[in-house]
Amino acid sequence: MSAVAETRAPVLEGIRVPFLRHVRVELRKMVDTRSGLWLLIAIAVITVGATVLPLWILPASALDWSEFALFASNGWSLLLPFIGVLTATSEWSQRTGLTTFALEPRRTLVNLAKLVAALVLGLIMVAATYAAAAAVNLIGIAAFDGSGSWAIDGGVLIGYLATMAIYVALGVGLGLLLLSTPLAIVAFIVLPTAVTVLTLIPALTDIVPWIDLAGATLPLVEDSASGVEWGRLATAVAVWCGIPMALGLWRTARREVA
Repeated sequence: MSAVAETRAPVLEGIRVPFLRHVRVELRKMVDTRSGLWLLIAIAVITVGATVLPLWILPASALDWSEFALFASNGWSLLLPFIGVLTATSEWSQRTGLTTFALEPRRTLVNLAKLVAALVLGLIMVAATYAAAAAVNLIGIAAFDGSGSWAIDGGVLIGYLATMAIYVALGVGLGLLLLSTPLAIVAFIVLPTAVTVLTLIPALTDIVPWIDLAGATLPLVEDSASGVEWGRLATAVAVWCGIPMALGLWRTARREVA
């Protein structure tokens, strides 16, 4: 009896790209593009301007490290989420998805690396903010007779970090959901304003605090959140970050790459 040759499908073997390498690649891509680089420059310029502003508008007794950091945080808080938008939409807006997803077919892994990279960059920006505030505090002591206090409330610092992570995640989620940089940026600006307008409707007065992300994160920054406020924060984060992120991961995993 003649032996029948058994045909087997070829097995593709290789070493999977480590997740941390994906994160490093996404971090590099944030500054490789002109839009990403100029956005970072804009954040740096605005942050420096906001940091030195208290030197001329606050009394000398109020010039300390904590106050300078508070003003500096206002510089990056408005623009930093756009970094999340840009990194989430880069494969689709710059038409690099075919190359990226051919080298790494696990699209969800790539998108999670984008989220982690955006959070790492946000953490770097917060650290740079406090470093800039420390430098300006020295100037306040030497030239403006400032109080020079170096006291920092740990709860407030954690609140800043958590708020930064929430808004960066919101930017990434909207970017993955809409896959268009202009649409995601417009949605990030317009939708929270629309929620605030809903407070003018009496029937929605009790509902809006549970979906108003800006209002829900305010006690977090002030380190004064109570039980109800923690519940509002969790609900708002689920609505604004969790749902867009989940839908965005689902959409990008199934969309055809051109």
